Amino acid sequence: MSNFQINQKLSDSKSGNYLIQVTKIGDRKRSKFCSYEYYCDVDFVISDLTNPNKKNGVVCSGFGSKPIELNTNIKYYNSMYWDWQNFEDELLTRLLRDQNNINQNGYYPKERN
Repeated sequence: MSNFQINQKLSDSKSGNYLIQVTKIGDRKRSKFCSYEYYCDVDFVISDLTNPNKKNGVVCSGFGSKPIELNTNIKYYNSMYWDWQNFEDELLTRLLRDQNNINQNGYYPKERN
C-alpha cells in the first residue's frame, strides 16, 4: 500500500473537518533488543477540509477547546511495529484512530512517541 492509497482510505473515512495525510514513510529499523519488532518514522500533515490554507485551528472536547497546528509536518517518532503485523494496515489503523480522536473527541497530541 502506498502513501496515496493510505491517504485515500483516510479521506474516505469522512470522520470530520480535519484530515490526516501521510507525507513520508521512513525506513524500517530493526530493534536492538527484540528480534520480532521494528521501528519506522512516519511524517504526516493535518489539514482543514473547509479551509485548506488555514494555519491554526481549534478542537473542542469535553474539557474545553485546544489550539491545533495545521499544514505542518508532524512525526510518529520511532513508532513500534511487530513482525506478525501488516505494516500498512497497522499504520492506517493508528492514523484513523488519531483522525477520529481529533475530529470527534477533541484530542490532539502535539508529538507522537
